[in-house]
Amino acid sequence: MVRGRGWGLFSGLGVAALLLGGVFGSPARAAPAGYPVTGIDVSAYQGQVDWAAVAAGGAKFAYIRASEQANLPDSYFAANYQGARANGLYVGAYHRARPDLSSGKAQADFFIDHAGYVTDGKTLPPMLDIEWPRANWTGLNACYNVTTTQMSAWIKDFVTEVAARTGQRAMIYTSATWWNPCTGNNTTFASYPLFIPGYTATPPPPPAGWTKWAFWQYSDSGTMPGDQDVFNGGIASLSRLAGAPPVSLLARANGKYVTAESAGNSPLIANRTAIGAWEQFDQIDVGGGYIALLAHANGKYVTAEKAGNSPLIANRTAIGPWEKFKLIVNSDGSITLLANANGKYVTAQNAGGWPLIANRTAIGTWEKFYRTTS
Repeated sequence: MVRGRGWGLFSGLGVAALLLGGVFGSPARAAPAGYPVTGIDVSAYQGQVDWAAVAAGGAKFAYIRASEQANLPDSYFAANYQGARANGLYVGAYHRARPDLSSGKAQADFFIDHAGYVTDGKTLPPMLDIEWPRANWTGLNACYNVTTTQMSAWIKDFVTEVAARTGQRAMIYTSATWWNPCTGNNTTFASYPLFIPGYTATPPPPPAGWTKWAFWQYSDSGTMPGDQDVFNGGIASLSRLAGAPPVSLLARANGKYVTAESAGNSPLIANRTAIGAWEQFDQIDVGGGYIALLAHANGKYVTAEKAGNSPLIANRTAIGPWEKFKLIVNSDGSITLLANANGKYVTAQNAGGWPLIANRTAIGTWEKFYRTTS
């Protein structure tokens, strides 16, 4: 991505595009206001990253270069990818494209072969990094010496192969100042999620066709390694982008599903025999071994109300201490929720006849739930 490109030696279109896009190296700065979900993108230029420190610094996601050009792997990809995952970050892999060397399909195949992809609710879409040539890729104009039609076809071949191999729509990293002249203002890729660079106070305009962006690279330096990024949404939206399916909880106490009763206006209770919207929750990894549950019934987080002294209810718009639960996997395959609010286990009180509440100090039948996805 931006870091390590080697500025300064680009031909006219590249220089003009960079100036218009505002993506020259910039002083380190804090994340822009209004985007609380922050992260980074790195490559071999950063070496092996201290991911524990990155996680402690508040980063929630990372994109890591897996490959570039034609059949060139990133030597630090494996260590950085596994390190980011081990420290609880949402992680994606990216490929630095060079359309003049080989086909889009060939580069996509090498990228996916090297990076791998899993649908686990923590892996972000594979990403195509398509932008200006590096300074040491000599003999190229800003558009790799290909026509706008050829460039559009190359990108289409790449993202089509990613979808065929992974079932995911590729993320595309680019800016309007490169994309518009080099693809002829192609608007047909607007359904693909967009990662946009712009070292400016506000996000730059998206390329032709797009009306919104998923990630914004706002600086090439900051308190963490690599480029500094923000996500355009909350942690629940990031989880959905990573393909996390909604979960439902089946109480072992009575064999019924937990529901956010009355569209979330009443406490959670295990009294449903089938799964509908009120029985679905987004399970969000919030770090430190804790999760949060976002109710589909009303788009609010489940809380252990009054520090666990009142029943669980979905009525919070942000995640705080009362909205965090440690998920414990029991030996019989069931799960139990331990409330951070008071250090007690969530129970389907009175064999499921009463609302869920965190008031147990040991795990028995009423404290066990089976987690299903739909």
